[in-house]
Amino acid sequence: MKTRLFLLGCLLFGHIAQADIQATTEDGRKVTLKNNGTWMYTPVEGTEPEPRTAILTLEKFQDIPGGCELGLRLQNDLHSPIRTMVLRFTAYKPGNIPFETVSRGYSRIKPTANQFQEIKFRGLSCGEIDKVQVQAAHNCHVGDLTKYNASEERCLELVKVMESWHTTIYKAPPLQAE
Repeated sequence: MKTRLFLLGCLLFGHIAQADIQATTEDGRKVTLKNNGTWMYTPVEGTEPEPRTAILTLEKFQDIPGGCELGLRLQNDLHSPIRTMVLRFTAYKPGNIPFETVSRGYSRIKPTANQFQEIKFRGLSCGEIDKVQVQAAHNCHVGDLTKYNASEERCLELVKVMESWHTTIYKAPPLQAE
């Protein structure tokens, strides 16, 4: 009888030990401790989780002979690999004058990984660049998006452009429907 109760207790405890555990952090946020050793913030009821994005950061802004070189890192914080994502960068001179547009492709970036690319604007120094606008080209292959079904706007929605102390860098505003 004692052996049966002991075995029943072990089975019951084993089942409880495999369940996720809810906890509260010191600052009051709710977390779920998963039985596989990972954890995640528990979504607050009535709110949607923040959408995941690929983070674009301007890390290098350097004068070169005859131009300006920018180094840009794309961090994949999406759930899917970035198979291909081509971004267009337009350098503007003061007075909102577009000077040059350069395209750069990012490819084969697994979730949580990143890729660094450099672009060059020829014919102006870094000091002459007032701002850089980021646009998406019509070549985006991320998750279920392909170059055949993804609009430039949808591709650009996947990218969050971080502020930079080098110069103003921002995403092109979405096109307005007429």
